[in-house]
Amino acid sequence: MSNHIVQCPFCFKESPHGVKICTGCHAKVVYGECPVTVAILFGIAVMLLAYFAGSWTENFIVSVIVFFGSIFILKYQLKKVYADRILFIQRD
Repeated sequence: MSNHIVQCPFCFKESPHGVKICTGCHAKVVYGECPVTVAILFGIAVMLLAYFAGSWTENFIVSVIVFFGSIFILKYQLKKVYADRILFIQRD
């Protein structure tokens, strides 16, 4: 990926892929972040899944295991889905 270039949406300066700060306007560059709404929805889904697993089995330990297992699996999947997402955050 070292030969890829990214373009800042604020100053339109092109920089090599992997930079942490835009060389033109000094905006922060973040790679692989998922949108906040997606993270919140997955968090709610994990809590509901753990609740239903605990209610169905009537066992708190199963609920905790399902909760942390789901977080681990979903975090891995989100990183995989949003690996190519590049986000520029302009500083004030």
